[in-house]
Amino acid sequence: MSGEIALESIAYQLFMGVCMDVEYNFNRHDRGIFEYILDNLPDSITIVDMAGKVIFFNTTAEEYFGVLKKNIIDKDIREFFPNAILPRVLEHKVSYHNIYNSPREKSFVVSSAVPLRDKHGNMIGALARDRDITEIVKLSELLNKTQTNLMQLEKEYSKITLLGEDYFSKIISNNAGFIQIINLCKNISKSPLNILLKGESGTGKELFAKAIHYESGKRGKFIPINCSAIPKELFESELFGYEAGAFTGARNEGKKGKFEEAEGGTLFLDEIGDMPMELQPKLLRILEEGTVTRIGGNKPRKIDVRIISATNKDIRTLIKEDKFRKDLYYRLDVFQVNIPPLRERKGDIVLLANKFIQEFCMEQGINIIEIPNDILNIFSEYNWEGNVRELRNVIQTSVIYASQSGKDKIEKEFLPAYMQKIKVDELNKVINVEEIRRYETGLEEYIEKVEKMIIHKTLEELNYNKSETAKRLKIPRTTLYYKIEKHKITMDEA
Repeated sequence: MSGEIALESIAYQLFMGVCMDVEYNFNRHDRGIFEYILDNLPDSITIVDMAGKVIFFNTTAEEYFGVLKKNIIDKDIREFFPNAILPRVLEHKVSYHNIYNSPREKSFVVSSAVPLRDKHGNMIGALARDRDITEIVKLSELLNKTQTNLMQLEKEYSKITLLGEDYFSKIISNNAGFIQIINLCKNISKSPLNILLKGESGTGKELFAKAIHYESGKRGKFIPINCSAIPKELFESELFGYEAGAFTGARNEGKKGKFEEAEGGTLFLDEIGDMPMELQPKLLRILEEGTVTRIGGNKPRKIDVRIISATNKDIRTLIKEDKFRKDLYYRLDVFQVNIPPLRERKGDIVLLANKFIQEFCMEQGINIIEIPNDILNIFSEYNWEGNVRELRNVIQTSVIYASQSGKDKIEKEFLPAYMQKIKVDELNKVINVEEIRRYETGLEEYIEKVEKMIIHKTLEELNYNKSETAKRLKIPRTTLYYKIEKHKITMDEA
């Protein structure tokens, strides 16, 4: 409190020198000393007269609030700070201490304000001392957000362990055919059928597998195993487990295999086409008998496990090459789901890109970065061999570059080098983003319209030579025939 009394004394001396130096014995040297003291305090100091006019505003206040002394001196404090505490001091003639205040938008302070009185006890003005806590408030908000996120994660974890997470809500699309696939997977999720997911790398096969598992309501775990990532010599022990002392280096207590871990749940065999040939008969036996025997053991263990497998290879070709057992294939492929690559559902690129950018920016605690139309055009033109996974990676990398560069949007230079070379001039002549927004039937319908127009134009340029048209469009002839029939293109159209 003694510090506050000393501050009031200095402020009083300064006030009298500024406002009443005709009546008060106060020289410029003394005034300079008092101003120097107040200017070098770490807190903001503001002094007003009884009319609310600012007569002193220290250097710290300038830095806190971004207002220059020359602009605020002799002006009403309320013009600059509508929520300031000083007018209340003048009105009620009382002191306020440690008041949380927001004098301006996105500015937060702890304020103390006191009346200034002359030697006779008459109130002549007021002084406010503000300590900037904007960064502390922001940190507190971030901590609260983190705590909220943590609570949400705890709820989600509880949901996963007890009820199962709604992974299907994470699979989004505007493509009618893809939405049909999603609904089909929902419908078969509660059946006991083994499912084979086919699709290129990065199309989201594991996400589909998780969605099917959690939608099924099974109480057991979802256990994934990547058949291409496990060394051949460890595959059997990983899949079937082993008993104590089964081999050198084995754990004393033995180990559960993935089948036992997935009891009552789902075993996801990713990249099933890479499973070693010598293990395939053992997997087939488990599927036929419903029991698993650990390495080094002789006691079969009953299991209740649903198998979802996935591959980006043509299993039928592997069968012909004697790299995969036909009988195992038919055990796994009871119900087949084909997940289309991203390039076959171009209308989802913008949807997914915006979803990924929002998620990543929120995770990193940064402002949402914009994706300009020229970048979206590049995304639409690119082939996306890595599919959804590649799109997510490109978005995350670009956001990091944009954030580090202080930009609020993704620029071409932030994209991978191979994407920067993509030319979209011809595409821009065909695609008008504003028209897409106005197009009543939606983005998918607009893309169908563009595709039909491109095929028309190419056929016309090549005198309706379908073989040459397919070559120029870089698609198989069968695909061209299919699209000509699909769009009802006739030779007299142009």
